[in-house]
Amino acid sequence: MVGRRMFDLNVSRLALSVANCAGHEHRLRPIAARAAAILGERLSGFQPSSDPAPRKLQVDAVIAPRLSLDLNKTSDEQVAKQIAGAWFEAVARHLEA
Repeated sequence: MVGRRMFDLNVSRLALSVANCAGHEHRLRPIAARAAAILGERLSGFQPSSDPAPRKLQVDAVIAPRLSLDLNKTSDEQVAKQIAGAWFEAVARHLEA
């Protein structure tokens, strides 16, 4: 596609740490899977705002900020979107650099 910078991204592992989720354990796997899918969708359409010459970048770890979510008041989709958003922002910072 003309004018669009393409890049390859390899994510070897996504980790999610959860605390204080008693009673919601059964929701965690579907939420994490949906968050990963949303992240993939967002990254597939991502275009860095600057267009430097193609380069190879290796980042050993990206840490997203901690989220505080109330699983009693939030749907699985809402939680997945918030998690994916945090992951995306953390990754995008490295891609924009």
